Amino acid sequence: MTLSSKFVADTVLSQTTSGLAGEHIAAASVIARGWRVAMAQQDAVDLIAWHPDTGQMLRIQVKACQASRQGAGHRHRVHFQTGLGGKKRLPTIADYDILAMVSTEQRVVWYLPVTSINIKKYQKPISFFETPNLESDSWASAVELINETNPKSQTVHHNKRRRRHGSDR
Repeated sequence: MTLSSKFVADTVLSQTTSGLAGEHIAAASVIARGWRVAMAQQDAVDLIAWHPDTGQMLRIQVKACQASRQGAGHRHRVHFQTGLGGKKRLPTIADYDILAMVSTEQRVVWYLPVTSINIKKYQKPISFFETPNLESDSWASAVELINETNPKSQTVHHNKRRRRHGSDR
């Protein structure tokens, strides 16, 4: 089996089209986790996700990559630039909550909470995106870590839930 035969999507996409496809792939993945999603079209935030039962809201930055666009020696890897700005600083919780890294050709998403980002560029072999349950496990882990490190977010969604059920008297 050749490398390109593993891909679901067309391997000849422009960077802009690949990025847009990545946003839609990530949105579909978040919806499949039981959340609602809106496209944000902002500089550092691409998606806004909220849980219909708890009201918790998360800001998601999407990075998409195509292995077929990499140089001849790097076609078996995908590269995701996580640094922000001209000097490529690391993102913080002030920027967004979760980073969604999408292999557009495979239509698979790996989620990482912003609090776990400690390098400015991630490189992964294409085979990483073939890991069973990668999306569901990384999403659950990212949400759990965000809840642990950002108690204000939990308080907000617990208060909204109490008000909805009429118990904040």
